[in-house]
Amino acid sequence: MEQKIKGQKLSPMRYIRNNKRRVSVLVVSLSLCIAIIYVVNFLVMTTDAMAQNVFLDTRKISCGIGFSMAFEGEEYEDKDKDDLEQIWNETYRENSAKLDKEENIVKAIPYHPVYIHVTPPIATLGFSIPLIDPENADILLEHMGAKLAEGQLPENPDEIALDKATMLNKGYSVGDKYEEEYTITAMLECDYYFGYGIIGDQSYYGIYVLTEECVEDATTLFPLMGLEYNKDEDYVDDYGTWKLEYEKYVKKQLVDATKYIYVGIFILLFISLFVVYTTYLRDRHNEWCLYCSIGYSRRSIYLSIMGELLFTFAAAIVAGIILTTAMVFALDAMMMKPRGIMCQYFYPDKIAEILCAFVLFFGLLQLPVRYALYKIRTIDAMEDDLY
Repeated sequence: MEQKIKGQKLSPMRYIRNNKRRVSVLVVSLSLCIAIIYVVNFLVMTTDAMAQNVFLDTRKISCGIGFSMAFEGEEYEDKDKDDLEQIWNETYRENSAKLDKEENIVKAIPYHPVYIHVTPPIATLGFSIPLIDPENADILLEHMGAKLAEGQLPENPDEIALDKATMLNKGYSVGDKYEEEYTITAMLECDYYFGYGIIGDQSYYGIYVLTEECVEDATTLFPLMGLEYNKDEDYVDDYGTWKLEYEKYVKKQLVDATKYIYVGIFILLFISLFVVYTTYLRDRHNEWCLYCSIGYSRRSIYLSIMGELLFTFAAAIVAGIILTTAMVFALDAMMMKPRGIMCQYFYPDKIAEILCAFVLFFGLLQLPVRYALYKIRTIDAMEDDLY
């Protein structure tokens, strides 16, 4: 009989079927571990997704430039403030007309910026909306893919329209005042955090350039206007500039924060699971001693344990994916969308990190398993110790 048993393999499914409660606890623990890690990542990286939309996505189809003008010489000596402001604005209109004739430029619009802030789960992000002349509103809305969702588009000075996400994020409604100076007359449907308004008595501050393709370096637009870019007095608001700012202040800090969060969660959860599994192995010590006594080899017992572990991890990953998906969609529906927070669901690199961490954890569990096998003793050996 012993020879017959030695040729047989222990079935891991037999133990799993007979110990559903214990196996279920391990599966639930591991699946919760997956869900907690990914949801924390989801909340942190939502700020990254918003930052990309605010700083980068809009700059793929637009950019901003501004230049200084020195009013020096005899021709300006007798000019009053209103005259100089008129000359200033006319200069911006003339240079905008020059850019309109260039390739890749849909429209160059003189504007004055108004700064808006939105609040993701972490930090605060700011962007500017242009105050423009009414005749440029239609082409701006068409280029940005913005449509009227509620209210009436701005027609009078200091009236503004904001996208739905921004209004939800800041708790605004149509008819509210922004900074006691601007009246929100419309809500827009738009894929970007965006808005615009009608300029009043403000002077132009720059040129809002709508482009067919991304302009990484807007300093290249200055020669097209017959100007030389002066980094001390002129400014550019382009994709290249914001990409550097995004990588330096947003991405790097978020990556560092995420890294420390991951390390902390991994250590706490895996230590807890390691202790739980070690206790679980200790409880099964007598069972394995019995198997060894009736003829099963340590190799058969080890393969059975590995089969149980593989089943547990596979079930936990499937359950974890389902649980995580449900939690992410629930958070988006209950927390993100009502607050106007644009988020991304799928992060392949983070999923790969979680799976790598589980492979590492699976490897670490070999230590207590090997030690448990080493401690297995047959009934005969235990009886010899008694005499």
